Amino acid sequence: MVQKVDLTDANEEFQEKVYVIADEVLNILKELSRENKQKISSKTIADKMVWNESVKNALAFPAGKSGKSFIDPVALKGISNEILDKFTVLIPSHISDNFSNLREEIHENIPDVTSTDWLNTPIELIKQYIDYISVQKAELEDLMKQTMDCLEITEVQMTTGLSTQQEQYKSDRIFESTLTSDITTICTDIDKPGNLAKIKVAIKDKIDRINKVINSKKQDDSIRLKKTEDTIEEMSKRMSEIKREADEIRRKSEEIQYEVYQDSLTGLQNRRAYDQKIEEVLADVTRYNVTASLVLCDIDFFKKINDNNGHKVGDLALKKLASLLKERLRINDFTFRYGGEEFAVILPHTDLDGAQKVGESLRAFIDESIFSYRNQEIPLTISVGISLFRKGDTTSTVFERADSALYMAKRSGRNKVLTEEDVTEQQNSPTHSDNDELNIMRT
Repeated sequence: MVQKVDLTDANEEFQEKVYVIADEVLNILKELSRENKQKISSKTIADKMVWNESVKNALAFPAGKSGKSFIDPVALKGISNEILDKFTVLIPSHISDNFSNLREEIHENIPDVTSTDWLNTPIELIKQYIDYISVQKAELEDLMKQTMDCLEITEVQMTTGLSTQQEQYKSDRIFESTLTSDITTICTDIDKPGNLAKIKVAIKDKIDRINKVINSKKQDDSIRLKKTEDTIEEMSKRMSEIKREADEIRRKSEEIQYEVYQDSLTGLQNRRAYDQKIEEVLADVTRYNVTASLVLCDIDFFKKINDNNGHKVGDLALKKLASLLKERLRINDFTFRYGGEEFAVILPHTDLDGAQKVGESLRAFIDESIFSYRNQEIPLTISVGISLFRKGDTTSTVFERADSALYMAKRSGRNKVLTEEDVTEQQNSPTHSDNDELNIMRT
């Protein structure tokens, strides 16, 4: 009989197993990509994973009385959920519903440990995301090519226009030289002594020649003017096309930027956006001595919400919390879904005391809010950990201090706000034990 494991008391080892499997999924995708596979199917990836030793080790539990190791289907179910949660921050909105449905399906049915089918669907959804990014990239490349083609045509037209202007200038100089020469000849003929009738004939001949040159010049100017007008008109059309295509490229870029930096479920910024922003804040702290704080929020007993009500309700809880955070925070605060049920808030120009007041305000506001599903009220509270950005901090150190405060808040009863100073105070307390670590699982 297969042993069941209560995931409520799971520890960091469980999370480590999840990361191993997620890493192997990405490694296999990269490997298949390098092999230039025409079609990457979920079955191909699942088959590779089932023979992978690191995956086997991650899924294998200690041997039972029979001496054989086994795979716990309940743990497998939990791992499947964790994998989907980790990839949720990557996916665009049009795939997020598929992930939500898949999480609900896994919640209802324990996976068959003798089959690799349980891996097929999440991997197929990940492949959809990769295909989506590839299509977006191809569309942008096509737009760029069209724009470059238009620019090349415009360059030819401008060169042609310049050549026409050069011909015009050359023609004008020839006309000017011819006219000057004929007028000089007329003046010379007038000054010559001789028969008046002959002088008249000579002058008339010169004037006729001048008129012919003038008429020829008019015709040439008219032809060149028409060519110039046509070139200008064509250039105007091309420039309009370039502007339209540039606008389309900008729109596509904004769409991709939106997809890359937005969490599709909550509408908040995602982990990528957080990683970028925290680097900017650290640079400002170091360079300009700017004050800023980091607030980490984690939904209390989130696993119970999922287990008791299903992952759709869990998703609704995440959306509810996101809306409450946006409602309560300032417009210049930065709010992110860090991953799973954890949210991060960067408070610019806010010291530790100010951040603690903000955290307490958020905690109380969420505690007093009503979250219900099908007329059933579901408790929704958060634990909060806070740290202050300091000179010399890295993205890891400032996060770890806030994370330690968050763990301490959960360990001491949840629905609390604690800061890095609370953690330091406890560590320096005479009653503190080295074994008294903040190793509670986020639930």
